[in-house]
Amino acid sequence: MNLINSNGTLLLLHRGLTSVKKANRYDLILSPQFYIVKREKVPVKYAFAAKKLAPSILEDMLPSELGHEFIVQKDGDSWLFYAYMPREIEHFLENECRVPAYKINKIYFADQLKPILQKIPIGIDKETALTLIDDYATIVPRSILKAKNYAKFTQRLRPKKGFKFKSSNKAGNKNSTQIDKSAIAVSVLLALLGGAFLAEGISYKKAAKYETENITVISDNPQLESKLTRDSIKNKYQKIERKQRAIREALAQFDKISNKKTILKSLNFDGKTIRATFISNAGELKRVKNIAKTADLQVADSSSSSITLERAIR
Repeated sequence: MNLINSNGTLLLLHRGLTSVKKANRYDLILSPQFYIVKREKVPVKYAFAAKKLAPSILEDMLPSELGHEFIVQKDGDSWLFYAYMPREIEHFLENECRVPAYKINKIYFADQLKPILQKIPIGIDKETALTLIDDYATIVPRSILKAKNYAKFTQRLRPKKGFKFKSSNKAGNKNSTQIDKSAIAVSVLLALLGGAFLAEGISYKKAAKYETENITVISDNPQLESKLTRDSIKNKYQKIERKQRAIREALAQFDKISNKKTILKSLNFDGKTIRATFISNAGELKRVKNIAKTADLQVADSSSSSITLERAIR
């Protein structure tokens, strides 16, 4: 971590952020609520080549044509593929924190805090914290963590490598009308718990589109050239990826249900069913049941003071 201050005031951007100190410029560490990430081993040496593969690798995690920006970063013998939506970040800062878009300077990603998160969770507020789940940065309720101590977010937590924020009027969107219509859906996807339990497979469904652009990479790596190979890889991991997505969706709903009045008592996953038990009062339990009806969650058990919700993972 770089202990030297940059030109911008460092903020940890999460959906609970409502006010910030005034500054001329801001550098943002995006929480997993504002980006998606996938770690993959691909046989390329250079970032520009890896970035060309990003839309194909992340395609099943994001809707298409919505003004996403892609960033890649080397991580050992793998690559981290990031996607964020400048328009969503700008909209949130302007409406919730009164920070205009032109003040956004550099951005970082919470997964870059991995060296710290391997040792201690970082507190976000009294109810949530940033930790590692399946080696990805994830926001979770403090109630499900066993940690007694939490690191406080400060300017000293600035990662070494920053990325220039690309404003939405420069981002690669082809249809601004479609962006407006789909903003809610994108927000939901980006709010999923930061890549918890991500599958370690790669999808090359659209790789053929990039073969011409990546001719150098392909000539050095024939395994990327064969559509048959790409389809084989996709079919192998398609079932795994569906299962992992179902887990992430269930975790997101459990996180939504949990609050000061509804405490998550236990969380279990036996490989086929993910199950969460909450303790609350009768009034709050009605709210939980209403959420369950619309969230593909089944009520496995219920009493006047607790409720157990579950979801089959196929």
